[in-house]
Amino acid sequence: AVADGRILEIGSKSKLVSLRRHGFSVIDLKKRPIIPGIIDSHLHLLGLGFSLQEVDLQNINSFDKAITILTIAARKLPPGRWLLGRGWNKNLWGGNFPDKAILDKICPDNPVHLYSKDGHSLWVNSAALKIAGIDRNTPDPPGGQIKRLSNGEPSGMLFENACYLVDKKLPTPTSDMQCDALKRAVKKLNSLGVTAVGDADWRKGRFGLFMLAKDKGLLSLRVFLMLSPDDIDSAAYLGMNAGFGARFVSLGALKLYADGALGSQSAWMHEPYEGNRENRGIPTLTEEQLEMYYEKTHIKGIPLAIHAIGDRANSFLLDFFGKKHAISRKLGLKHRIEHVQILRKEDIGKFKKFDVAASMQPVHLMADRDMADRHWGERSRYAYAFNSLLKSGARLGFGSDAPIESANPFLGIYAALARKSPTDKRGPWYPEQCISLHQAIAAYTVGAAEICGWKDQLGRIAEGMAADFVVLSDDIFKVKTETIPEIKPLATIVNGRVAYQDNAFKL
Repeated sequence: AVADGRILEIGSKSKLVSLRRHGFSVIDLKKRPIIPGIIDSHLHLLGLGFSLQEVDLQNINSFDKAITILTIAARKLPPGRWLLGRGWNKNLWGGNFPDKAILDKICPDNPVHLYSKDGHSLWVNSAALKIAGIDRNTPDPPGGQIKRLSNGEPSGMLFENACYLVDKKLPTPTSDMQCDALKRAVKKLNSLGVTAVGDADWRKGRFGLFMLAKDKGLLSLRVFLMLSPDDIDSAAYLGMNAGFGARFVSLGALKLYADGALGSQSAWMHEPYEGNRENRGIPTLTEEQLEMYYEKTHIKGIPLAIHAIGDRANSFLLDFFGKKHAISRKLGLKHRIEHVQILRKEDIGKFKKFDVAASMQPVHLMADRDMADRHWGERSRYAYAFNSLLKSGARLGFGSDAPIESANPFLGIYAALARKSPTDKRGPWYPEQCISLHQAIAAYTVGAAEICGWKDQLGRIAEGMAADFVVLSDDIFKVKTETIPEIKPLATIVNGRVAYQDNAFKL
């Protein structure tokens, strides 16, 4: 029984039907299975909404096919309009980074802005470089790299913080455009059974946008809002701290980046990448900067949520959190590391020891498997180390990192169980790191709820908890593992209200 957005009572059919005389309506789910609402602990909400209207290059395994898609898109552009896209993966195109020459040929007059699949490399044309003021004399920014041709001119490839040189020149979306993007993202997520998210985007003004959307009835999921460094001073000025906000939108943690990504070989590693003894990745956060951000946030009760993919980036953060553990524990700060894609064995126990949560996205491993083996070699034994982390007692929450990967949580659950792509004929990748179905679902529900600060509100179907749950097409506990990605939500309930229902399933 549900009332005022909460689960009021759980019991037998006869007991609950008797509540009719107290004014309750009875809804028959036709014996369909239900699970708690899915919580995606890490995605980019507006990024997902905008991506649904951008050129999608994900899973395009031919460079020529990608160029054909971009050529068609370029022909439709009015003068001056940016060609925006994302999702390309050089590892599907032979392993070499592309350059500006082909983009200049197919789109000479319009600026082109194409993020890689991992979101840490940006492919642009000469028009975009000119708008950003990037030429042969432009120095690499701290924590970033401008790839250059043999003559010293920029090649059209930008890495890490260098991407922001172009990003900041993109037209600022209007409030209406952002609202439309938010509606698209929420609609998509509700259709996938997602009822709450940790939003890791860095776009300014999100809190006000989300609160406005909530007041207009457009926000049918809950948002744990990660702040950008630019937001911190504003939050302090307005008296905001962690948890500030309404039932649907709350301020969460300060989001920072400690390194790059595997796809661009910029994840910060202890030892060099296989086959490239000169490269250990790119650190993007110094200890002095981290100390400064900690000092700014801990007095406001705001924890840190820091991107770290390489083993050295994770070691760096765990050691820092270890030094701050006594202060953080006293203040009740629950810090997170985002991604945690590869670890050294000796660092695994530090997550529990220093009460640092692992915010991970199992869906990433499907595309990363071959890249990790190629660039990390035997170190990959502790890549996506779900089982080792759980055995150590670490707090674990799952998400998708959408739009970088699919937002489908059932694909993520499958990846955590099978440790391979559904189309991969090989066995699981390092099977000792596989986890059980119950553990995977827990990481998408109670685990994600805990690391987003919703431990006592979300993640379980129990009396007193929020009435967030999903009606499924199939019983996830009875189907074969390989069919889990095919499970469809028939209805998604958020705060006791129907946020989504399949056309063939009426409540």
